Amino acid sequence: MPDIHIFTGPPGSGKSSVLTHLAPDFQTVSEPARRVLADQRATGGRGTGDRDPALFVSLMLQQAIDDQQSLRGVSGPVICDRGLPDLLAYTTYWQLPDVAIREAIAAMPPPEAVFWFPPWQAIYTQDAERTLDFGGSAAFGALVREAYESLGFSLVDVPLAPVEGRAAFIRQRIGA
Repeated sequence: MPDIHIFTGPPGSGKSSVLTHLAPDFQTVSEPARRVLADQRATGGRGTGDRDPALFVSLMLQQAIDDQQSLRGVSGPVICDRGLPDLLAYTTYWQLPDVAIREAIAAMPPPEAVFWFPPWQAIYTQDAERTLDFGGSAAFGALVREAYESLGFSLVDVPLAPVEGRAAFIRQRIGA
């Protein structure tokens, strides 16, 4: 397995923008939730948080497992927009069982680093998939952070800075 680095934090904290900025230099994996939502909406599926949260979490789990399996044989650092522990925040939020997620986490090698993107109101925007207001996003982010910390992960706090500054900070920490 490659050296996995995870970007996590509340929705709208700048993870995807920094991932896009780093994509020319690193193998990257986009956020499972957005891909699942796009697919479910395009096909009229019910696997969205507002229609069937349990199915939504199940589809995200399968996407995350598929993403991890697709990385077998890849060398060097890989940056993932969210990791399996993020799914624990969804199960807490919707009061769903989390056994399958915990089993998947136990079966995967631990990430090299987990980069925490804190809530940042100045850059926060809502869109078709990001419907929470800033306060709701920050509260969900607290669930995400709690999930990682409860599993014993140390989080690397990413500074509030323009995309280029955040990317430089991450490059320096990864050693690339």
